[in-house]
Amino acid sequence: MLLRTTPKHGYMLMQDIERHTQGHWKPSHSAIYKLLNSLEADGFIRSWEEKDGERARRVYQISEEGVALLEESERDFESFINAFISSLLEAERVNPDHLTILLTKKGKVLMNNLEPGQRLMALTKLKAFMDTEYARVCREYEECSKNVLQSRAPGPKSET
Repeated sequence: MLLRTTPKHGYMLMQDIERHTQGHWKPSHSAIYKLLNSLEADGFIRSWEEKDGERARRVYQISEEGVALLEESERDFESFINAFISSLLEAERVNPDHLTILLTKKGKVLMNNLEPGQRLMALTKLKAFMDTEYARVCREYEECSKNVLQSRAPGPKSET
């Protein structure tokens, strides 16, 4: 996906991944190049060497086969999201997976495209779930804060 618009070298891809994941994934050089080599061997990307001053860098570009795979994956994901939203509308209760998936870009777009009645139903279920989780987190926070404060409180001084 990161190669869809412009060719890039491995270090640029590493920076893009780190930025897109907000620093939650910082892939190693070996992991990136192993993946790039595999994608190239499978025909999904192609590469060539470019000189950057004295330094030579391998630049990668998505191939037509790679674009086709990416488009197929996006269609599959969209079908999954549609089925997922249908299951949310039919579900008695929301679970954490619902929330996680709906926070993706595509999940948000699909939620915004629901009919108003369906969107209200989905949002009502999500709100109930989040209210319950918020109350649970507040209780745990209060309990944890109390325990930490008690553990830091000075004990009775002994007279010797």
